[in-house]
Amino acid sequence: MSLTRPQFSPSSLPLGSQEAFAGVEVSGIPRGLVCVDALVKKAQVRVVLATPVTPGKFLILLDGGVAEVEESLAEAEARAGDQLIDRFLLPFAHPQLEPAVFGVVPARPEGALGLVETATACSGLRSADAALKAAPVLLAVLHLSAGIGGKCYYAFAGELYDVEASVKAASDALEGSERLLSTEVIARPHPEFLAALGI
Repeated sequence: MSLTRPQFSPSSLPLGSQEAFAGVEVSGIPRGLVCVDALVKKAQVRVVLATPVTPGKFLILLDGGVAEVEESLAEAEARAGDQLIDRFLLPFAHPQLEPAVFGVVPARPEGALGLVETATACSGLRSADAALKAAPVLLAVLHLSAGIGGKCYYAFAGELYDVEASVKAASDALEGSERLLSTEVIARPHPEFLAALGI
């Protein structure tokens, strides 16, 4: 567990191998630290990220068995109280999702590109999971909070019809929450553009 920057937790298990993946965003850093302490005391889970993020909030990501993660997440939410910004719980998250938090993504994928922007990291991860499960697309970029005012954006690639289906699934996952900020589809992205995007 890191309290300063994203890092892998010491573990023999690779990221994405656990039954459940979850997260909590808290508006205050001290309260975020209290939540980390409380959730690890509550059940046997692995904290994969616990760090201050832009614009001065605290992001916690954890994984483990479904029941344990549910229990720890509930405890973190209770401790966050009125400083809770957002949360997510994904039983059987898509295997691309958790590694992408740490920059582990496939080599440059080909095809159309879908882009999604959300208001929080948690809503971004929740909608990205829906997008990845909706069609055979590859997650190419996942940017959480840092330097973008606490927002999230991600990009995925594949056949145009798959990308369109995944963009719709991402939108549907956040319907009614006001967390979805924008979506775009680029049918034929230029290689220089992809390189500039870091893909």
